[in-house]
Amino acid sequence: MSLSIKRILAAVDFSETSDKAFDYAMSLARVFEAEVVALHVVHDPIVYAPTTGQEWRDEFERTIKEKLDALLNRHTCEGVEVTAVIKQGGAWLEIIEYAKAEDCNMIVLGTHGHGPVQHMLMGSVAEKVVRKAKHPVLVVRPDQHHFVMP
Repeated sequence: MSLSIKRILAAVDFSETSDKAFDYAMSLARVFEAEVVALHVVHDPIVYAPTTGQEWRDEFERTIKEKLDALLNRHTCEGVEVTAVIKQGGAWLEIIEYAKAEDCNMIVLGTHGHGPVQHMLMGSVAEKVVRKAKHPVLVVRPDQHHFVMP
């Protein structure tokens, strides 16, 4: 069996861990001569809205696009085709569905250390993606990861 990776989905949430995971995705893309899709999922922008209306939605989307542009500018993307995509919905589900619909060969995302109560109530996006995705998944831990006994 030969490993063929042509499109890597890098889930980004603008955290330090996500930034580190994006580095991994870019490195893999260079090795495999693959393209990278930087996917940011917005759970529900209305939750964050000070007011409702199209003007606010446009400003919110502009802010997300600026953050994606800043992410791409912080990394050396030379020689790698990178596409930035914004989706709305549940993060783990949107990541899996996008990877499937757009023929991605691998998913790369960061993980965060949540407290045991948060983890029990919400679970983690990374854990759900690992358990439910049909694609290979690379989960990148933060540098200062501390083991917490469940």
